[in-house]
This record gives sequence, C-alpha cells and structure tokens, in this order.
Amino acid sequence: MKIREISGKKIINMKRVSKKINKLYIFKEKLILILLIATIPIKSQNLSLQECIDLGLENNPSVKIIINQEQIAKNNHSYEPFLPTLGATGRLNNSNTDGKRIDASGAEREFNDVKSSTLSAGLNLSWTIFDGLGMFANYKKTTILLSTSEIRTRQTVENLVMNISNNYYRILVQHHRLQAAEKTLVLSKERFRIIDEKVNIGSASGLERHQARLDLNADSSNVMIQKELLQNLYIQLNALLNIDLTRSMYISDTILLGTPLLLSELELETKEYNTAIIASQLGIDLTMEDLRAARAARFPTINFSSGYSYNRSETPSSIMTFNESTGFNYGFDVSIPIFNGFQINRTIKNTKIELENQKLSQEETELILMTDLHTLYNTYSSYIRMVDFENESMAVTIFNLELALERYELGALSGLDFREFQISYLNAVDRLLSAMYQAKANELSLLIICGRMDEFLERIGN
Repeated sequence: MKIREISGKKIINMKRVSKKINKLYIFKEKLILILLIATIPIKSQNLSLQECIDLGLENNPSVKIIINQEQIAKNNHSYEPFLPTLGATGRLNNSNTDGKRIDASGAEREFNDVKSSTLSAGLNLSWTIFDGLGMFANYKKTTILLSTSEIRTRQTVENLVMNISNNYYRILVQHHRLQAAEKTLVLSKERFRIIDEKVNIGSASGLERHQARLDLNADSSNVMIQKELLQNLYIQLNALLNIDLTRSMYISDTILLGTPLLLSELELETKEYNTAIIASQLGIDLTMEDLRAARAARFPTINFSSGYSYNRSETPSSIMTFNESTGFNYGFDVSIPIFNGFQINRTIKNTKIELENQKLSQEETELILMTDLHTLYNTYSSYIRMVDFENESMAVTIFNLELALERYELGALSGLDFREFQISYLNAVDRLLSAMYQAKANELSLLIICGRMDEFLERIGN
C-alpha cells in the first residue's frame, strides 16, 4: 500500500551526517530504507481490490443462493393467471364375471366367465374469463416479487462488495502496522547493541541495558501480535472470497481518497436509489395489489369450460352388448359471492391496515437511512481533515526519530527518552493509518448508501 505523502518532505538527508560517525551513517541509511517501505507496495502474488471483488462475486455462496432465488422469481413471473387450463383423462376397465339372467318369459340363462371392458377418454378445458380483475392483481404481484428479488440480489452484492472492501483495506492498514512494528524492533535492537557496548566499556549502567532488553522483548512481542492480526484478517477475507483460508500476502495497493462527496447530492440520490428505500416502496406496491385482489372477491367469477369425451363398452351378458359414444361439450358457469360471514370485508380492512404499516415502515426506513447518512458523512468529513494533519504529524515524527537516534548514539539522549520517540512514532503511524482507513471506508459506505455503485468501482481503482 502507498499512503500518500506518509513521510512528507521533511525526511532528513543522511548524506549531511558527518563522516566521522561512519557507523551511524550506515545505520541511518538502513533506517531511511525502512521508513520508505511504508510508501512501497508489498510485493507478492498481488490481487487488486477489483480482482478480489470479482472472486467474491464468483465464489461466495450467499451470492449464488440469492441469484438462484432470483431465478425462481423469474420462473414464477408468467401469464399463468390469464391462461386456460387443459387436462386429459383416460380410463380402461376389464372384468370377468359369472351371472344369471331370467327374461320376461321365465327362461333362465347363465353366463360364466364373461369378459367385459369399458374404455373412456376425455379432454377438458377451463378458462376464467372474469374474476373481478383479480387475475391482473396476481400478475402484477409476480412482477413486483421479481423486482423485489432483483433488489435483494443487489443488496446482497452491495453488502458483499462492502465487506470485501473493508477487509481489504484493513489488511493494507495491518501490513503497515506490522512494518512500523518491525521498524521499531530494528531500532530497539540497535539501541540494545549501543547500550551493550557502552556497558562493556563502563560508560553505562547495567540497569539501562536491562531496560533496553525489556523494550526489545516488548517490541518483539508486538511484531508477533501484528503478524497474528494480519493472518486473521487474511482468513476473514479468504472466507468472503471462498478461497484457501491459509492463503496470505497477496494484497498490495494504495489507499487514495477520491473527490470529496457533497451531502446535498448524497441525500437526493439516497432517497431515489437506495436499495432499502426501493424495497420498502415495492412492499407498498405489493400490498396494494393484495388489496386489489381482496376487493376482486366481491365480484362474480365467470368461467368458460369445454371438453371432448369418448366412451366405449363391451358387455356380452347385457342386453346391449356394445356401446360407443363421442361428444363435444362447452358452457359457462358463474359464481356470485353473496355472503360469507363478512370474510371479504375483514380481509380488505386488514389489508388496508397492512398498507398503512408498509407506508410507515418506508417512512421509518428513510429516517434511519438519513440518520446513518448524516452520521457517516460527519465521520467522513472529520477523518478527511484528520488525514491532512496526521500526514504532517507523521513527517515530523519521522524527523524527530532520526534526530533522536543520532543524539542517542552520541550519548546526548537517554534510553528512556529515545523510547518515547519510538512510541511517538508508533502512535503517529497508527493515527494516520486509522484516519485513512476510516476516511476511505466511510467514503465507500456513503457511495453504497446512495446507490452509486459505478462510482464506487471507479474509486476503488484509484
């Protein structure tokens, strides 16, 4: 990750150091190299944020699930409410019977093992011509449900993209926290080496060496902690991308802040394009169609039915031993609701209440989003301003640390005072990285809230 101007323009030129202190000159050249690491991308099998997002959208199970659910909604959206139903029936029945028949004259006749067969087939069509326009309400509901499914897909994608971006930038920040911790460890090792030499020649006390050792051990532990935190962040990102959880060190990028966002534009676009607000409006539309369907139950239902039938039977023991018939039929039937215990009225009243609740829910959703928007924007603005002076503080801290190292090696600064400069450097790094991460994370969150995904993708490439 490159953090813009993290070292400022005030880094000391080490060539101005006197040649009389050759050992110090060589070490400080190494120090400059370590400091500049914070502005050099981490080299490895790098994946950009855009590539991570592409991997996540391709591999993440939650995205696949929501896409499948959207496909179900597409399948359910059809002209089925307007279409007739057509079915066919068929039946074949065979029997073997024994029987006896006595005619009018009293003559008796027996039938043994008589085989009879009956064959019937039919084709039936039913078509609802009018149902109080309920069919139009049902068709519109499938349209709204499809739009709702598409919005849910978009919300899932937005959430995944935001989570990947946050984890991505956390890893960048953690890389630099680790680098700062490693730089501090190098300084502590050098401090211990210097004080150890001074103790050996009798110019320093053993107490100072013990303190230097304690600080060195603390810095060693801090490096191990930072490495652990970095690996854990990679595990979390790998889970989002659904790749090997042990994979790491593949991120190298730059945190750059885009053009400052304007609150007035964000407010307007949030009300128009935010997925939660769109989803709440679709909820209102769906309830309105439920109300239309409930009112349609008050009207008559007219159905057209038609069919074709074929029947054939053979019964040797019967007077009529063979019978066959075919025929076509059609007609209309009307169903008129007269009284059903006021169930239709109750359904309509409850649906109206639900419609009012949906409108109140939309109002609440908009209020919550506007509150979140203003809170995020306030935080975003604060961190934007913080980045500027934390950059300046970082440059000053590096300058002071270099001078402190020089004074410490010359014996003009105590070990405890030098340690304060180290701690000041670590705190400055942490504040700057936190400010840049928070500014970028809030910038992207604002773009997601107002539905500006295209600009979001543009800004993560900067």
